[in-house]
Order: sequence, then structure tokens, then C-alpha cells
Amino acid sequence: MLISVVLYSLIGILIGILSSLFGFGGGFVVVPVLVAFLPDSIPPDYLMHTAVGTSLAVMIINSFNSTFNHAKKGNVKWVVFKGMVFYIAIGSLIGGVSAVYINSDILKFAFIGLLLYVIVSNLLKKTFTNHVEDQDFRMPSRKSRGPVGVGIGLISTMLGVGGSVMTIPYFRKQGMRMLNAVALATPLGLPIAIVGAFTFLVTGLQIEDMPGSTLGFIFIPALCGFTLGGFIGVPLGRSWAQKIPDAVYSKVYLILLVIVVIMMMLE
Repeated sequence: MLISVVLYSLIGILIGILSSLFGFGGGFVVVPVLVAFLPDSIPPDYLMHTAVGTSLAVMIINSFNSTFNHAKKGNVKWVVFKGMVFYIAIGSLIGGVSAVYINSDILKFAFIGLLLYVIVSNLLKKTFTNHVEDQDFRMPSRKSRGPVGVGIGLISTMLGVGGSVMTIPYFRKQGMRMLNAVALATPLGLPIAIVGAFTFLVTGLQIEDMPGSTLGFIFIPALCGFTLGGFIGVPLGRSWAQKIPDAVYSKVYLILLVIVVIMMMLE
């Protein structure tokens, strides 16, 4: 188990960088990595559930860490956070309760389908990759916050992706800079991570065939390793985020989404 924790720690550095640099929270790396490398002791029917549950648990630590680092630099728009967090939490609760009743393959294909939709729609809308300034931002309307927030929480918790795949495009549409959109995605990922991880933990404890290396649907060696690596990777990612031009930042974000889709399709 010690060797596993060390190896997962090295991957955790990359996860930490991506968490604070792109708001991924780890889900886009954790889920594909665990789907590929979880031990055979995990029942096949619960492979994706364990990958998602572990991803959500990792997000709790990385989201706190990344939020702290971005907040120190004034990158988080707290007024927007307050307007969205309640709705995202409600959606997270619904998604976490529902996910265990859905087939593992369906979750995987839904994950791929969501990413493909985001990539194609953002490539067609040039506004995503255009450079924007602080004065371009428009506060999301009260009418849109509810359904958008619930939808983000619901889908993100079911797929263990932290919400940035939807919050960042949504905030870009409102004219927000990539740096601020990423910084905001990390605290908004907290209700998704907390509600989702707790739900996957409790529902996984009802499954008798899960091995001793798990707590519910959370794989402990990966959780420990990814968390340790995150304390190195998160500060690195935040410092790089401050220096990247906005238009370049958004293009790199889309490229990474393409890489994740390819990884999942090859599994």
C-alpha cells in the first residue's frame, strides 16, 4: 500500500496543478486514472462508482487548498459565489443520491458525452476563446442562477467532475476572465465535493463486496496519495495562472478537455 500511496502522490502533484490552474478539482484526471488502475478487488459493477467517489473526496481537499491560494490574490469573486452556491448544493444532493442507482457504463458514457458537448459548443462560440477584461463581466441574472446551479450540482456530482466544466463556460459567457472563472470554480466545487463524497461513502458502505482498501466508494490509497501531492501542485498551479494571457488560457483549457475525452474513449 505504501508504494501505491507514493505513486498516487506523484499523480497528485499534477492533479493539484490542474485544480488551481484550470479548476478541474481533480475529476478530469482522477476518474480516468482510477478507471484504468483500480485493483481487481474492486467489483466491476462498481468500478466507475469508486472512481467518482474517490474523485469527489480528493476534490474536498484540493478545493479548500486552491480556494485559499486564489483568495490570497483576490481572484475569487465572492458576490457571484454567494449567488450560486446554494443552488449547486441542492443539485449535488440530488445527484449524489441518484448516482448509485445508475449503471457504471452509463456514467462513463455520460461523462464522455458531456465533455464532447462542452468542447464542440465552445469551439463554435468564439466568445469563449476571445480575450476579455474585468469590465466585460455581467452578473448572472437571478432567473438563470437557480436552474443553472442545480444542473451543475446534479451532473457534476453524478460524474465526479467538480463542476468547472460547466461553471467556467457559463462564466465566460457572462464575460468573466479565465483567471477569475477558474478561481470561482474551486469554491463552487466544494458543495459538489462534500455532498457527493459523503453520499458515495454512505451508499458504498451498503455494498458487501467492496474490499478493505475502500471506505464506501472511496479508495483510500489513492485519496491519501492524491491529497499529499496536491499540497505541492496547488500553489504551483495558482502562480502559473496569474501569468497566462486570457486568450491563451481559454484555448489551453479546451485542449485539455479534448485530451481527457480521448483518454476515456481508449479505456
